[in-house]
Amino acid sequence: MNVVLIHPYIKVRKAENYMSEPMGLLCLASYLDAVFKDAVNVSILDLYALGAMAPEKQGEFFCLGIDDPDFIAGELKRLKPDLIGITCNFTAYIQDSLELADTIRAITPDTPIVIGGAHPTIEDFSILQNCKSIDYVAKGEGEIILENLVRALQGEMKIEDVDGLTFRKGEEIVVNKPGSLIKDPDILPIPSRHYIDMEKYKYFNKKIIWYARKKPIASVMTSRGCPYDCVFCSLKAVWKRCWRPRSLESVFKEIKTLVEEYNIREVTMTDDQFMASKKRVLAFCDYFIENKMDICFSIDIGISPWLVDKELLGKMKKAGFYSLRLPIESGCKKTLEYIKKPVDLDKTKTLIEDANKLGFWTSSSIIVGFPHETKEQAMESIEYAYDSALDFTSFIIAKPNAGSDMYGDFKRQGLLGKVVVEGSGLYSSDYDTIHLTAKELNDIITKAANRWFLHKFLFYINPKNFYNHFLPKVKSRDDLIYFIFMCFTLFHEKIRPIIVSNIMKSKVS
Repeated sequence: MNVVLIHPYIKVRKAENYMSEPMGLLCLASYLDAVFKDAVNVSILDLYALGAMAPEKQGEFFCLGIDDPDFIAGELKRLKPDLIGITCNFTAYIQDSLELADTIRAITPDTPIVIGGAHPTIEDFSILQNCKSIDYVAKGEGEIILENLVRALQGEMKIEDVDGLTFRKGEEIVVNKPGSLIKDPDILPIPSRHYIDMEKYKYFNKKIIWYARKKPIASVMTSRGCPYDCVFCSLKAVWKRCWRPRSLESVFKEIKTLVEEYNIREVTMTDDQFMASKKRVLAFCDYFIENKMDICFSIDIGISPWLVDKELLGKMKKAGFYSLRLPIESGCKKTLEYIKKPVDLDKTKTLIEDANKLGFWTSSSIIVGFPHETKEQAMESIEYAYDSALDFTSFIIAKPNAGSDMYGDFKRQGLLGKVVVEGSGLYSSDYDTIHLTAKELNDIITKAANRWFLHKFLFYINPKNFYNHFLPKVKSRDDLIYFIFMCFTLFHEKIRPIIVSNIMKSKVS
């Protein structure tokens, strides 16, 4: 039996959108190979990676990946699939995945198609209602569901007995009972990278982790799930609020393989909650302090500020962590209550200062555009970042992804419109809120981003700030080289686009 898992192309408003390794598909492929061995041949058709380095302009969108039906037909003819799986985690890209399913159905009318990910987990019924090309929806954690679907298609069990599956039976849509989470992630094999082109993902990761200290970069997921309940999180639809760590021995083995086989020099953690166990993080750090591997670490998703203290920060710095991204999300206490994030804003300001003095580069994200948020509350959030000692801040707009509580709030308030907005990015809004229009939200974050770098320049020319918050970051030759690199990168990636945009606006006016 041939199983083909597809990483779809995505259509976005800005070409500078990049995706890291498709860890979900890598886990699924590695698991099926381990379970079925030679009885099932598994491959990943990575349409995204095959074309994302040369985005194609299509009207108001850029297509990152290959959507050409003739190319897809040629690949499917070569791979001869008996089952096709498509992934989609984010609501903004669901139309791309459904379009792909229609393309595949036209090419191979009889091959069953299953879709999974955060969005399909929530919208399983409507997907099967509206897209006749999809046969099955995998709801939640995919490995066991996909294994049992393969067994059902091979006649080893009834399709009705595949927990976690929603499927079409004639004109009827059948929802099987929910699947169970895998209690011990160590029963799963280490995700193998041989299914994908790692050279391409080295390029994509370099673009995503633009501040990377060392290259090449790879992603590693050391745990699944998160015990917290953030209102905008859609992945809890898949992982639930259940944190399940892999053994550190397994994690060390994966990192060692990445270093030895792919020459990886920086690892970015993609866990939803890497910091859930202080004891585990300390043990992780001790291993790399003792083994003196020439690699460093980043956590692009961020570390929850209420789970960090100075002792832990000191150990992380010695182990090779050099930047701290603190997902504060809002500087307004009322908004934080809505988000359900237990951030103490005063303590977090102190934590940022402590991290700077230890030599970390500090950053955060500030989100505006929550359904009930007023302009005054949005500005309060932005001013919190400006009043802190953060080195960098991303000002982004809340996105209603299916699977999140906030998606339901947008829906109930009639803010989603009749259709999901395609290609919606983090740095622009396509949805009005109760108090603000999409244009007003875009203007708020554009102004906040545009004045950030001048603000930081003025901050650092203050001798006290220079001594306390900058000098600790530049203590060695490598630190100085990294700082110079950061200056060039910041200008190219962040400052220059702002200058060009302002020039274009002045010409138009």
